[in-house]
Amino acid sequence: MTILNALGPLGVILLVFVGHRLPPDRIRKVNALWVTLVLLSSVIWSYPELLQGHWTLLLLLGTNLIATTSAWDSVWWGREHLNVKIVRYYVWWALFWAALITVAVADNLVLSWLAIEFSTLASGALIVEMGNRRALEAAWKYIVIASVGLFMAVIGVLFLYASLRFQHLGWYTLDYANIRSHASAINPIVKEIATILIVSGIGTKVGLVPFHTWLPDAHSEAPSPASGLLSGVLLGLCLVTVERYVGAAPVSHSTLVSGPHLLLVLGSLSVLVGTFALLAQKDVKRLLAYSSIEQMGITAIGFGINTPFTREAALLQLAFHAVIKSSLFYVGGHLSVAYGSTHLQRMTNMVGQHRRLAIVWTVGILALAGVPPLGLAYSEWMISLGLWQAHLWGVLVIVTGSLVLGFAALSYHLIRGMWGNQANRLKNEDVEQASMANALIAAGGKH
Repeated sequence: MTILNALGPLGVILLVFVGHRLPPDRIRKVNALWVTLVLLSSVIWSYPELLQGHWTLLLLLGTNLIATTSAWDSVWWGREHLNVKIVRYYVWWALFWAALITVAVADNLVLSWLAIEFSTLASGALIVEMGNRRALEAAWKYIVIASVGLFMAVIGVLFLYASLRFQHLGWYTLDYANIRSHASAINPIVKEIATILIVSGIGTKVGLVPFHTWLPDAHSEAPSPASGLLSGVLLGLCLVTVERYVGAAPVSHSTLVSGPHLLLVLGSLSVLVGTFALLAQKDVKRLLAYSSIEQMGITAIGFGINTPFTREAALLQLAFHAVIKSSLFYVGGHLSVAYGSTHLQRMTNMVGQHRRLAIVWTVGILALAGVPPLGLAYSEWMISLGLWQAHLWGVLVIVTGSLVLGFAALSYHLIRGMWGNQANRLKNEDVEQASMANALIAAGGKH
């Protein structure tokens, strides 16, 4: 399985270099077929363990699933952006995929940190490939902010290693299993400081408030297939990394800086900021980006409640969000090309002009808004129930209120996009008819 996962990204790089003289569209299709083959092989190879509900394996297969959809969307997206260099695009795309696979399967805190740091460079390079000034500024902001956050995290990692160095295990000192086994040997103050630094540092890559400022800019300029991986997969895997560490090195719940407390606070802030920002968005990709902040906040709260029931709910939330949000980024990218703008006010009358895209967009937005029986409605209900059972009334009010407000905001943008032009046209016709009637009345009065 490890060899198969390593061959996936490596195969993409080899195929693009070997076939660089082929027509670009054929290269894209061959790469998409290769990624699909890797996904199918992974499912067949790991089928017995899948039946047992192995979550790490499910994270890996989910990563490969979204990578497959991203590869196929790259075929369509590449036809719309012929200025993007195909070799460089697929090299960075493959390296980004490799980093995501590593984060999904890593059982070592240092390896997780390295893979997350590398994902920053690879995904930042994909943003730069758009070849305009805004993309360069967004990539620079993303890399700088994420790197500062990860620098904070590595300081926390060093504190942990210093506390456990007596084992003389080298690299294996920071295996999650080893940290869990020897957590009691870590000085409580050191553990608290390390928890603050690691949760906040890696939380920067999750997009948790107040470390979220890079996310809307990066999403608004990234290639749509890359945004699908970035929002659908990377954010969730980074949050899973935080949860793995918090579970391995628990801090006493009597302190306010325990991992669950930090996740509840940062999650609540993210839900509030993400939801209120939905109301004011005018750019389609920034709308989806702020929705990701809200969704990651809800998931962080699920992990922060810290019960088996809510942990399962949070993982389900990540799975549903990955499929829904990646699909919306793909469709949003194609709608931006079709309308020649990312501005939501210009994306109107989708039903009349782009019916197929409008159907997928409608289903995705309704799912994102939490409309039953679509997936997020179920996982969000589970997390709300977990808050009720844990008597976290303040957080429950924040979550339920934000879900209602988020539903209203997304519904408003959806209705305006589906039939906006028709409403304006009917309004203009009424105005014209009223003007004509007034003119006729005035003319009749003169006679």
